[in-house]
Amino acid sequence: MRVPVEAALRLGRGPAAIQCLTKGRFDTRLADMAEGRSPRDFFYGFLGLVERGHDARFQQTDGAYDGFSGRLVHGCERLMSRLTGLSRRQHVLRELEPDWRDAATMISFTDHFSLTLGDVMRSERDHPFAVGLFHGLSDIENRMPAFGHLLSGGYVARALSGLDHIGFFGPGDRSEAIRRYGLAPERTSVFPFGIDTDFWVPGEEDVPDVPFLLSVGSDPSRDYATLVAAPIAAPVHIVTRLPVTVPADRPNVKVLAGHYFKSPLDDVGLRRLYRQASVVVVALQDVFQPTGYSVCLQAMACGKPVVLTDIKGLWSPGLYRDGEHCLLVPPGDPGAIGEAVGRILGDPDLAVALGAAARGVTLREFPLARMDDGLEALVGLART
Repeated sequence: MRVPVEAALRLGRGPAAIQCLTKGRFDTRLADMAEGRSPRDFFYGFLGLVERGHDARFQQTDGAYDGFSGRLVHGCERLMSRLTGLSRRQHVLRELEPDWRDAATMISFTDHFSLTLGDVMRSERDHPFAVGLFHGLSDIENRMPAFGHLLSGGYVARALSGLDHIGFFGPGDRSEAIRRYGLAPERTSVFPFGIDTDFWVPGEEDVPDVPFLLSVGSDPSRDYATLVAAPIAAPVHIVTRLPVTVPADRPNVKVLAGHYFKSPLDDVGLRRLYRQASVVVVALQDVFQPTGYSVCLQAMACGKPVVLTDIKGLWSPGLYRDGEHCLLVPPGDPGAIGEAVGRILGDPDLAVALGAAARGVTLREFPLARMDDGLEALVGLART
């Protein structure tokens, strides 16, 4: 697996012209990449920036703060997050200020920290060009508790005003956010997600004698209740950190707790499951967030037939043709999922055709280079 030589030196604290802000320990992923055990997907184009000679740094925004006062601040932040449903981590930016003060661009890759970035930058007279990327901006306030709306006092709209540019992972979320928050369209764009098709590839695995269905993901917008209720006789394997209620009369449904940083299931193990599965189901709630795109693209890149919920926030509306690249089902319809799975399991030729078409459309439309190009384009906005 190709890894930029300088990448390991550009993770964590330090000044740079381009400050990329996200959560998670990406030094772990980088080490796994060097051994061919992890894809490049979740660096969101950062590695491409390094390879193209940009002065960029990837910084972590989660985790506790140092010292007694830091732990006190962190505790207050967590309390407010529970009350409002909003994670505000202004203290992170204050700690990182020596690194970003002279930067040209700051880019946040997570929803709540993008709001934190905007909230802090709106009070800064001179600050780097601030870009907030959102996976589901239009759904944030919908998920807040009623009391949280009172406590937040219009925080989301205020925070958005402090961002110089706002990026979205799906066109549905972008359109709804423009309408809801009165955003100027020219301040917004859709960020082109790509997949590492050199890692997520078809392969020969020890396929079980009994075909099984696989569903993966821990985003709150997953709809495992509908999947569990679907009339499917084959084994159903769900990999998630979310709580899933499985009735006693559904012994074929098994739940495996899974997350890259918090379980034994690494990316190689996940790829093995994709390859072994007969069908991958991406069951989603009908939200504006383009949820499920990474799992769907990973499975399709592995040449697997996919059953996908056709939600209003789908990241590629009109691109995936039902019956050609995948099988699309309406939201909240257990019967439709059961029927789609039954079609694939009962028709080996259809399964092979869907898998081949899935791999083909992923190679054409979602190569990793498009994400590298997209991030470089955002960096270029600071100069216009």
